[in-house]
Amino acid sequence: MALTGFPEPAPAGDELNCVLCHKHRGLSRIDENGKFRLFYLNQELFDAGPHRRNKCKDCHSDIDRIPHKPAKKVTCTQQCHIVEPSGNVKFSHQSIADTLATSVHSSLDAEGNPKPHHEDYPGCKDCHDQPLYRPLSVYKGEVKPGITARAISRCKSCHTSGDFAEDFYEHVTSRLHKTRFPMETIEVCAKCHQDPDFRERHELDDVVTTYKQTFHGKLIALGSERTPDCLDCHVVPGENTHLIEAQDQPTSSVNKANLSATCRTSDCHEKAGAMLAGFQTHVTYDRDKYPLQFYMLMFFKALMAVVLYFFLTLIFLELLRRLFPRFAFFKDKEGNTPHHRIRNKKPEA
Repeated sequence: MALTGFPEPAPAGDELNCVLCHKHRGLSRIDENGKFRLFYLNQELFDAGPHRRNKCKDCHSDIDRIPHKPAKKVTCTQQCHIVEPSGNVKFSHQSIADTLATSVHSSLDAEGNPKPHHEDYPGCKDCHDQPLYRPLSVYKGEVKPGITARAISRCKSCHTSGDFAEDFYEHVTSRLHKTRFPMETIEVCAKCHQDPDFRERHELDDVVTTYKQTFHGKLIALGSERTPDCLDCHVVPGENTHLIEAQDQPTSSVNKANLSATCRTSDCHEKAGAMLAGFQTHVTYDRDKYPLQFYMLMFFKALMAVVLYFFLTLIFLELLRRLFPRFAFFKDKEGNTPHHRIRNKKPEA
């Protein structure tokens, strides 16, 4: 509320002045199912996100009055305010949803029936929980993340009104560059694939932990951005990133017949031989699934124990000799130890 006593003006796109109520952190209610619902909108986060140019009614199209009835659930597949230029139709994420429906992450099987534990399969917001912009800038042959004034100045020479140049630049360049750091991508996948209960329900290996133990995983942990993450290996080059297929699918990037091509992309091991793809990345030491790796682990553990205890025994005996130099288990009638007999033996004439 301003000093004049009048309400603050609504942000751009908020034609119904929705923020007048939704800016309060305590705005909430208990719905008809007894669940707590919070309706607070963080305007600062919204203005920094990819949907900041959307009007509230673009998604909440059923709201036409204030106060309003409970709004219908918004889906990412409904048409948006943006006109898609290549087809001159209103934009929708329906094509992305169709691609996701054919991937291994679809909650429906090939016949359209729900899979077992279908509630576990991810929706849009399970992965896109915090969309990040990492626009790139090309200056003197170098590609760097971030917006430079030199690049924006070229756009603003024509697009002078509002913040169109910044918005358009961020939107386009974020699609040309990864929107997440590799470690962030791994953590998104880990929300499901590192959950013990989830893996038990779907009979999956702990692929996240085994990946982090590899050379690739250790490089990413050290901050590398040139090392492949989950999407680099599990998406066919040139395909939509939402199309992740099961390993047994003939077109999958991690199918045994396609692994060599996946490793030999221009961004990775371009000149590598076919033998490189024989490396098993997500191997666990489960005796039933990977018996060779299990027994090799047992062998090396036993070998390590034998070597370790052998040298510990030698160290212990050496310590006893230094503490008790005259001690011996066997002595002659004169009380001499074999060690002293050898040391005191006179040379023959």
